[in-house]
Amino acid sequence: MKGILTVLIILVLLAFAFVIGTQNETEITVNYLIAQAHIRVSTLIAITLTLGVIIGVLIMSASWLRLRVQLLSARSKINSLKKEH
Repeated sequence: MKGILTVLIILVLLAFAFVIGTQNETEITVNYLIAQAHIRVSTLIAITLTLGVIIGVLIMSASWLRLRVQLLSARSKINSLKKEH
């Protein structure tokens, strides 16, 4: 049930981003550190959303991995203590 709710929330957010993106067809100038580009606002929103999702997934994965390692360490300690008794 939790997974279905998560997928639904993601789909709603993507639909919302699509609606906002289609309403913003104005071209703007984006200055990078060493260059600049003329792109539409909708493209910039899509790029920013994608980068945000990727960064969020990486941070979440790192946190999940750290917790998983802690869990495995705790389980091994529990098993070693059970063997002592």
